[in-house]
Amino acid sequence: MLGLKRGIVKLASNHEKWGELFENERKSLRKMLDDEVLVEHVGSTSISGVIAKPIIDIIIGYPDNALKEKTFKALGQMGYEDRGEQNIPGQQRLFVKGPEHNRKFYIHVLNKNHERWNSYLLFRDFLRQNKDARDAYNALKKELIKKYADNREQYTKGKEEFINDITTKAKKLS
Repeated sequence: MLGLKRGIVKLASNHEKWGELFENERKSLRKMLDDEVLVEHVGSTSISGVIAKPIIDIIIGYPDNALKEKTFKALGQMGYEDRGEQNIPGQQRLFVKGPEHNRKFYIHVLNKNHERWNSYLLFRDFLRQNKDARDAYNALKKELIKKYADNREQYTKGKEEFINDITTKAKKLS
C-alpha cells in the first residue's frame, strides 16, 4: 500500500488511506517542529482521483533560517535521511524516510515565502478542483510509465511541462 524502491516507478490508484497516513505523520512532525513551521500534503497522493507513486510527499515551510536549521535537526531525529538539495541549490532540501528498497515519505523543506512553496499548493489545489486536469495528468502518467518504469528521473522530467502549465493557470486564477 505505501512504499516504493528508490529509482523505479510504480503507480497505484489513489487510496483513501494516504490522507490518513499523512495526517499521522503530520501529528508526529508537529510534535517536533516549531509552531511557525508549516506542514502540507502535496503530490499525487494528496489529490483524490489521481494515480500516484505510493510515497507520501510533504512540504515543510520554515519562516527564517534559524528555524530552517532546527527543522533539519528535528527531521534527522525522527529518522529522516537528508538527501541534500537535489539540484535545487539554496531553495529546497529533500529528506526521505524508509529503507532504500521501500521509501514511504519524501519531505521537501523550503522557505514558506518562496515561490516554489506556492507552486506546490497551487498545483495540488487546481487538480483537486478540476476533473479534466486530473484526467489529463493520469493519462500523461500512464504514458510515461510505459517508457520510464525503471527510470524515475526521466518519468519525473516528463511531467515537468504539464506541472508548469497547470501552475501557471492556477496563478492566473488566484
